[in-house]
Amino acid sequence: MREWSDEILRRLAPLNLRPEREREIADELEQHLADRFDDLRRAGMDEASANEAALAELSDTLVPELQQTERIPPQHPPTLGGGQRDQAWRTVVHDVRYALRSLRLSPVFSSVAVATLAIGIGACTLIFSAVNGILLRPLPFQAPDRLVAFWGTAPQKGLPEVDIPEGLAALYRDRTRTLEQFAAYGTTGFNITGDGEAERVEGTAVTIDFFRIFGVAPLLGRTLAPGEDAVDAKQVAVLSHSLWRRRYGGDTGVVGKPITLNGKVGTIIGVMPAAFEMPNRTDIWVPLRLDPARFNCWCFSPLGRMKPGVTPEDVRAEIAAITDDFGLTRRDVFPDARRGGSRVVAMPLSERVVGNLQRPLLVLLSAVGCVLLIACANIANLMLARTAARAREFAVRCCLGASPRRIALQTLTESILLSAFGAAAGAIFALMGARWLRTLSPTLFPRIDQVGVDATVLAFTTAIAILTGILCGLAPAIRATRIDLQDAIKNGVRGSSTRSTRRVTDGFVVVQFGLSLILLVSAGLLLRSYRHLAKMDAGYRPNDVIIGRIQLPYPRYDSATDVQNFYQTVIERLEAFPGVAAVGLTSRAPLTRGNPQDNVIAEGVEVKPGTPVRVANIRSVSPGYLAAIGTPLLRGRDFTSGDNDSSLRVAIVDEAFAKHFWPSSDAIGRRFKHQGDTTSRQWITVVGVVPNIKHSRLDEPTDIQVYEVHAQATTWVNHVVVRTRGAPEGAIAELRRQVKALDPLVPVFEVHTLSSAVDESLATRRLTNTLLTAFSIAALLLAAIGIYGVISIAVSGRIREFGIRAALGATGGNVRSLVIRHAIVLALVGVGLGLAGALWATRFLQGLLYGVGRFDLVTFIGVAVALTTTAIVASYLPARRATRADPMLALRAE
Repeated sequence: MREWSDEILRRLAPLNLRPEREREIADELEQHLADRFDDLRRAGMDEASANEAALAELSDTLVPELQQTERIPPQHPPTLGGGQRDQAWRTVVHDVRYALRSLRLSPVFSSVAVATLAIGIGACTLIFSAVNGILLRPLPFQAPDRLVAFWGTAPQKGLPEVDIPEGLAALYRDRTRTLEQFAAYGTTGFNITGDGEAERVEGTAVTIDFFRIFGVAPLLGRTLAPGEDAVDAKQVAVLSHSLWRRRYGGDTGVVGKPITLNGKVGTIIGVMPAAFEMPNRTDIWVPLRLDPARFNCWCFSPLGRMKPGVTPEDVRAEIAAITDDFGLTRRDVFPDARRGGSRVVAMPLSERVVGNLQRPLLVLLSAVGCVLLIACANIANLMLARTAARAREFAVRCCLGASPRRIALQTLTESILLSAFGAAAGAIFALMGARWLRTLSPTLFPRIDQVGVDATVLAFTTAIAILTGILCGLAPAIRATRIDLQDAIKNGVRGSSTRSTRRVTDGFVVVQFGLSLILLVSAGLLLRSYRHLAKMDAGYRPNDVIIGRIQLPYPRYDSATDVQNFYQTVIERLEAFPGVAAVGLTSRAPLTRGNPQDNVIAEGVEVKPGTPVRVANIRSVSPGYLAAIGTPLLRGRDFTSGDNDSSLRVAIVDEAFAKHFWPSSDAIGRRFKHQGDTTSRQWITVVGVVPNIKHSRLDEPTDIQVYEVHAQATTWVNHVVVRTRGAPEGAIAELRRQVKALDPLVPVFEVHTLSSAVDESLATRRLTNTLLTAFSIAALLLAAIGIYGVISIAVSGRIREFGIRAALGATGGNVRSLVIRHAIVLALVGVGLGLAGALWATRFLQGLLYGVGRFDLVTFIGVAVALTTTAIVASYLPARRATRADPMLALRAE
């Protein structure tokens, strides 16, 4: 005691206080140090360390606080540029140093708080880095906000998106007044031959102004020039950066060299920089000539650069008006045209590029926001408990003259420090997560290569850390300023728990359970949707099926007979290979890009005036294709070798087609034709009916489908489909070997398994579900920890009450049920609020659900029961501790 008194008087000497005031302060500090010394000794610290720690606790804050309380000027000269700013900075430094020491003395609390905040802040940072890179970061083009994409839509025909023909694109180009520049493009493919192995590359035919719209200069050479799209112009090509590096080794002298595309020799005129990928996956660009008289291929996508002040809605209205005017005069192109009838969608190009990723990303960002709020509530509860445990310390400091504002700032400083440490750990987690995200396929996740932790993301993390620190520390700071000094000095921790504090902690738990329920319901709905999609009958059996694509170059293969002979030879050789069960040919395999369509008219089925002609998906297939993909024949027969160009035109249709045209009779033997087909063999006879097949996406609505025999509807580009009896590697190698043996200049490309195509079609959903489920589980665990902590604190504050109840005859079961009932009430209130929030929040999931409604009772009830059960389990251990309260100790205390 004497050492403490001497040390305190020594430190008070520079303040020149009145002797009686100095003695009064010394006595107060001596009592505080004694209490602190006892606490540290009970915690297991040796005597010397406890003595040093007790003295260090007040060393850095004693003089500044007493100077403020006693109105004593500082004993040191002001620094350069001093004044109030310097004093405030010194106060901040003192608070930070004191907070660091305080947190170091509570390693368990500090570790749990930092880990909890690291989870919340790290998850927020990771998802925001994805949102920033994919949605917010501007496209790498000149003035990207003025780029617009537009297209038509015909939902009455089952067409959510319609490209345009060359003639219509030329009309838009000539008549638009809202666009400074207009361009159109259509994707295609090329076989590159001549230099090295034959290779299949993705190509895009573009109009002359295509590159000018983006304002991106080529890395080497030049882009397209006027006149290079003329009919008699020589073939020129612009290479992508990836193709230039892959096939030409980055040769800077590649400009001017010849290139052979589909057997036609052209010249390389330029190489684009690595950042230019428009449209996605393009390897080579060639000129596209817009013929105003051609309307037979609805396969081109328009885009443009808007004039200053023009909006996408202005563009949409203008394009719709131009389409209406054209349609009313050209009924052969638009047979159903009417004034104001054209449906056009226009949107900024950035939204077009990211496609369907916007909603899943925003859902995930909202989810991690909920996780962070739950983490904040958890830390706030822990800090409230810690504030209660430090009641005597705060009371002594107030008695020494510390203002409520200083106490509150000290508490907030500790909270912000915890948040800063959590943000640092979370940023490391987000950095590793961003590296993993960049490994995902850019085909499935556009602009995924832009995801990273940059200055914008770090600024977001910093802002989140500060906001989180304030949210976590606000309630404890307010509580710290409202301590009853006499009660705290007298009873310490025992007297620090108040009814208002318990209401605040209970409120935090209610918020945690409400937010957790919203997350769990959302994850449950998406998981049930995914399960429906994964288990649904797509109309085929994807296991053990490989698919490879082949394009025969024209004009080297200039007749349908040559094409048929080539593919038939490939099929026959593959059928003879051991391990092959079935082989077929199709113009479009399931879950591959492209969906050829045409208007169809059924014989004897009248089209009512004003009703649009029905659009059907058209595929050309060979005999054996249905067996290769595992689609059963419901009625009729399969194609045979006798179905050729000289026999009756035949087709197989799906159930949707049959029910649409002949709902009350059998479709076998019925006839239909393509609208506009005026040949002598225009009518096609239905010889078979198969189940509905999911061709484009597993979650697409069923549309009508026609399968025409390849010998009567020959296509140059086809997918070879092989069903194997074992490992597919041998069949893949055999397919490549046989095609190369027939023609070494024809590559096999886009080789994959049908199972992998199914998996890729679900990749976005699977990633969204995985992340959302992980966040939901984290929220559930945090909520469980939160209610456990609150009930534990409540039990600790009511030990005397439980002891008295036991002395008055209450059994352990009575006390246990009292505690658990408190937890159940909190959980039920949180669940009730969460159900109301989930009913509102799930409307944003509507476009992501399949086979389950947003008000699915199974999910809502299951999650509510799970959360309530979690509350009961989490409160059981504190309830058991409550039953062990000693009645004699409680009565002796009273």
